Amino acid sequence: MRPLQLLLVLLILAPSGVRAEDSGWLDSGKKWVQQLWRDDSEAWLGRINGAVANHNYKGVLVLVQGAELNTLAVEHRMDNGVESLRMRTLSGSPRELVKKGGRIQSNSLGGSVQSFPAAATGQITFSHFANVSGNKSYKTRLAEKARVAGRSTQVIDIAAEDAWRYSYRLWLDTETGLPLKVVTLDERGYAMEQFVFTQIEITPASGKSKAAKTPQAREMKSPFKEVKGFRVIASESRAGSTHYLFSDGLASISLYVEPSKQKEKAQMRRDGVNGLMLGDGSTRYVAMGKVPVATLEKILAQTQR
Repeated sequence: MRPLQLLLVLLILAPSGVRAEDSGWLDSGKKWVQQLWRDDSEAWLGRINGAVANHNYKGVLVLVQGAELNTLAVEHRMDNGVESLRMRTLSGSPRELVKKGGRIQSNSLGGSVQSFPAAATGQITFSHFANVSGNKSYKTRLAEKARVAGRSTQVIDIAAEDAWRYSYRLWLDTETGLPLKVVTLDERGYAMEQFVFTQIEITPASGKSKAAKTPQAREMKSPFKEVKGFRVIASESRAGSTHYLFSDGLASISLYVEPSKQKEKAQMRRDGVNGLMLGDGSTRYVAMGKVPVATLEKILAQTQR
């Protein structure tokens, strides 16, 4: 029996006119059902890392960002615990993303090759969703059942607790726990980005791998105050510019600080990522992330204090 159905039964069976001193069992029942419901959503999210570690999959992925739609061929393999991932565009400009070991390499035809640590983006393997349980900035719950790419899925809602971050909807494969569809919802609840597998083939990986444990982000000393749950977890200086990485455990924001004599201000948006630039005549600050613009404004305001 589903938790919601059980709660309805409890309410129906409850005698009318229950005395206040005898109503404790009903309150306890409600709390127990609510806890069971919450734990179920957390258990589903907890399957994600193990699903990735123990399965190969390949298919066609559609990525929608605003009015832009791209189709990609995706192939993910795990061989005795060693992961490889290849994503290749089937529409638009030819591009390829390859993950090998601890790094991700992005190639564009006739263009430059970019390489960066795999840990910089949990979205490649969905680990940031797997570890959202217990995050005070978000609340998770089970939603309906649905079908994606011909497979049965369980929908999980990850709701932001405030307007400083986005919410998410996940469609997890019932059999394996792999995310087959993810929708990012803006602060008003509208879909701003989504990806969905239209075709996918899932097979067991060779050997058995343990689900990778995402290392706990260590808070660092920083010249900036905490911004609504976002903390500085990494920093790097190169060629006169310093990069600070903020995170709330799910969303991340990059802040670049470098010398500049220009007084300037600009706003940008690309591929679902917002960006703000501010130059005060001595320093240029650039904040970028898949978060509301108001969150970036708050971070830039902290830099001026």
